[in-house]
Amino acid sequence: MREKHRSAASCTPPTGDVPATQVHALDRNRTQDPSVRRLTLYLLSHTAPNPPITNVRMEPGTKRLTWDLHGNVSGIKCTEGPSSDLKAKHNLFCQFYVLPKCTRTNYTIKVAVVDGEPYSTWIEYPKQEGNPGAAAEGLACEVHDKDALTCRWAVGRAAPSDVQYYFYLEDTRYTMKEGKHIECRFDVSAFYNRRQDPFYRFWVTGTSHREAIPCSELFSNLRKIEKLIAPNISATCNTSLALLQWDMSSHLHRLFDYDLEIQQVNPSVL
Repeated sequence: MREKHRSAASCTPPTGDVPATQVHALDRNRTQDPSVRRLTLYLLSHTAPNPPITNVRMEPGTKRLTWDLHGNVSGIKCTEGPSSDLKAKHNLFCQFYVLPKCTRTNYTIKVAVVDGEPYSTWIEYPKQEGNPGAAAEGLACEVHDKDALTCRWAVGRAAPSDVQYYFYLEDTRYTMKEGKHIECRFDVSAFYNRRQDPFYRFWVTGTSHREAIPCSELFSNLRKIEKLIAPNISATCNTSLALLQWDMSSHLHRLFDYDLEIQQVNPSVL
């Protein structure tokens, strides 16, 4: 017998100009029982009669959040998700340098109006497509063993049976589980030579003949995800001197603090 699942309905605010909202009691009717009143509340969203900015949009090519300016404003700031405010350039656009490909993100524009009330509006970008539950889950990447970069993910809980996932760089060394790609590994040297302090986007796309599969993404600095290993130590000893040497074990980190601990061990236990 097939088990049925009931999905909860969600209320998503409309995209576009979103000024203040008001709740109005529009209809108050008596029922047959005089002591009971039926109160119908309507949540009304109204737009400002003359908004200082309109046609808010994201331009993926230039990575600019832009709009049409109409009013006399003293300043405009943009906010990407929970990030801090970014000052608009010439009050015409906000310049971003990295845009999400997979994660729907809220972009809020706050406008300071000359001799007027502050104004705020927002949009969401990018447009969400496909079944979110079919996307690769738990995407995580790790630099390890000095030279290797491995990214792993799990099959989406609501993914169709024919789903297949692909890392953003085609790589032949996929790890398979029940016929699905769940891991990709390659040499980190392909990355660390490009920039001194690299910051990258990792993302996994999906394909299926049944439905569209959303992508999953991860933004990270390679240094942040590196799992450091202990250096190789060599020792040269004589009756009066011991010389210990070790090699740095990272392509990404340049400054290390080492703690050297010397313990006296009973030779009989060796």
